[in-house]
Amino acid sequence: MRVLVYPHDLAIGGSQLNAIEIAAAMRPAGVEPLVVGRTGALVERIEELGLEFLETPDPGRRPSARVAASVRRLVDERGLDLLHGYEWPPTLELVAAGGLRGRPPVVSTVMSMAVAPFVPHDVHLVVGTEQIAATERARGRDRVHVIEPPVDLAHNVHPGDEAVAALRARHGVTGDRPLVVVVSRLADQLKLEGLLHAMALAADLAATDDAFDLLVVGDGPARDRVAEGAEAANRRAERRVVVLAGELRDPRPAYAAADVCIGMGGSALRALAFAKPLVVQGESGFFLPLSEETADVFSWQGWYGTGADPELGVAALREALVPLLRDPALRERRAALGRRLVERCSVEAAAQQQLRIYEEALVSAPGTARHAADSGRAAAQLVRYKVARKSARLVGRGAAEDFNAVPVAAGGTTARDPRPAPTRPRDPVLWYAGVSWEGVRGTDHRLVDEVLREREVIWVDPPKPTGRPWRPGSLRHRVTRPLPGLTRISTPVLPGVTRPVMRELALLWSARGVRAALAGLGTAPQVVLASCSEPVLRRHPDLPSVHYATDDVVAAAPLWGVSPRLLHRWRESNLRGAGTVLAVSSHLAGLLRREGKTPVVLPNGFADAQGRDVAAVDLDLPQPVAAVVGQLNERIDLGCLEEVRDQGMGLLVVGPAYFATKQARARFDRLVASPGVHWTGRVPSEDLPGYLAAADVGLSPYADTAFNRSCSPLKTLDYLAAGLPVATTAVATDPAGSPFVLPAHDAPGLALRAAELAHAGTGPDEIRRSVTGHDWASRARALLVELDRADKGTS
Repeated sequence: MRVLVYPHDLAIGGSQLNAIEIAAAMRPAGVEPLVVGRTGALVERIEELGLEFLETPDPGRRPSARVAASVRRLVDERGLDLLHGYEWPPTLELVAAGGLRGRPPVVSTVMSMAVAPFVPHDVHLVVGTEQIAATERARGRDRVHVIEPPVDLAHNVHPGDEAVAALRARHGVTGDRPLVVVVSRLADQLKLEGLLHAMALAADLAATDDAFDLLVVGDGPARDRVAEGAEAANRRAERRVVVLAGELRDPRPAYAAADVCIGMGGSALRALAFAKPLVVQGESGFFLPLSEETADVFSWQGWYGTGADPELGVAALREALVPLLRDPALRERRAALGRRLVERCSVEAAAQQQLRIYEEALVSAPGTARHAADSGRAAAQLVRYKVARKSARLVGRGAAEDFNAVPVAAGGTTARDPRPAPTRPRDPVLWYAGVSWEGVRGTDHRLVDEVLREREVIWVDPPKPTGRPWRPGSLRHRVTRPLPGLTRISTPVLPGVTRPVMRELALLWSARGVRAALAGLGTAPQVVLASCSEPVLRRHPDLPSVHYATDDVVAAAPLWGVSPRLLHRWRESNLRGAGTVLAVSSHLAGLLRREGKTPVVLPNGFADAQGRDVAAVDLDLPQPVAAVVGQLNERIDLGCLEEVRDQGMGLLVVGPAYFATKQARARFDRLVASPGVHWTGRVPSEDLPGYLAAADVGLSPYADTAFNRSCSPLKTLDYLAAGLPVATTAVATDPAGSPFVLPAHDAPGLALRAAELAHAGTGPDEIRRSVTGHDWASRARALLVELDRADKGTS
């Protein structure tokens, strides 16, 4: 099989490398590739792989008739069987070379974040993510395939210590601080924003214990702005924290030298090939580390993402990167995970997939009528695009890489169900959440994770003030797809939402944004659920509705700094609008009971299999050990923890501390600094089972407040699921009714209960069995029953 392979250019870049390396890997299967294009840095790689290369004429404006004519001559001279273009300009030139009969057939690979609409539908289209493939299928394409950006695992290996040392010496990078490496094309679209955020963070942390050096490898049209950003960061840090290495023909020493890599697409995968912990970069403030929890996200949407606001980028990168800088063991675990995942993205595996696509393209060439119709439709769309682009340039709005500028992962009008066709209807749930999707993973997140197995969810973030309302588009709603089956709507609003007039304007603007987003999606929700405090159910009087109260929001008013009268009014509005009312605890259900409405209790659940077969973290603490896990704040009775310590037990405190007053914080600091107490601060979720395995008893020491009386503590169930008995204050209810939870009415009583349970010697498997049926999957099944009842009007 003779195949012409036409990358969109031969400068160093992910799509181009993919084209060359897959072509070389297909030769053992009998494919004879001929690579064409304008000469560039990657010609050396083509020659290294032993591929034949021919230079095309200067295309000028693209698509180019000159290039199409030259390819037509090659088809006749070489007897080519198939033409393969990478990205849309080569694809259209190859389609033109095939003429009206469409021979030989054309395959198009698009590794951009979205597909140009004028790529003809009769070509076999290869994309890099399942999300993009689903979108294109929904738009009418019937020849769509997915090949994740491949990595040459034989080539992308450690080049040797000498090469790494030479790189460090050449760029003056010492080993005194962790080295963070970015290998990227320096482009305005996709790349520049994240690069500037990384530089800003390097300057921010330069004088702290979390300082790191940033090495940026690459070149491109944004090099001047990148250089300005590096100069500004180094000036602010008062030393060189950002090093610009320029373009490297062989970037392997840079990958090998890294302690952590930041990247997207092919660069991210090459970092994983070198077994480096990875932070995936995207746009609009998106940075997310690869971990066990996020692997499925990247499998669906690719090694890229879209955040809520560019202004949050530095903070998002700090949260993703600093734990890796601080913890070599965490880096090692994440690196091992990445290396396992990248094995599925080998060039050999991609070559096998591509060979199957070639064979299918050869036997399923479209008829002349279809080819002419699809080509004519594509030509008309191309003309409209060119006219619109020229008009945009005239007013200074042109984008350098337009289809990367509007990525599928950022949302838009995609299919109702972006995953492969389900076996039954998805019945979308419009879910007004109490927190944003990137917020603390509490009740909403855990339930949605399970509900997605049965139904689509349209998640609506609470209205959030934008940082720069004067910027064009800053108040525009955003639609993203964080997970298969999950659509997220974000509605930025003007600052000042705590003020009466601005607050009402924010609600109106948010409602408008949700309506516009739903209209754009073309999706009709079947039921609406509100677990937020805002009065949203009145927006959907014709939909079956559920109000799920996960907190006593009126009692939370002092904690949130909001008027209790306002929160009460909002809650009553949602209660009036709800056909079904759910509450997270019996106490809260009693507070919400109204004439004709009796709330159903749906408590929190637990994540299954926590702490099983996990090695305990080695702690130098007195025995037995009592553990308290979670956020430490005014909801916790510090007197209970002090009493446990004073009784001679070891006290393990796991989680971040957020105290509103200096007095409470000072008391907490004295506690964790005292002998017999170990405080970890925030820990990665994958490390939590090891800490729980080191404990003998769990503590739920909630203070007796109106807010706590209505809560359903996640701590208690998580301890039980890990095989730990629980000592708790009486205010913290036990939704499972486990015999291994002992309540106490004061601090000395809780310490006594903790000691009793720690010495009881109950086996962890027996404790785990006591919470059977109380996991999140069971809670979600109960919720789905209530949603079905609401939908059918039988609540």
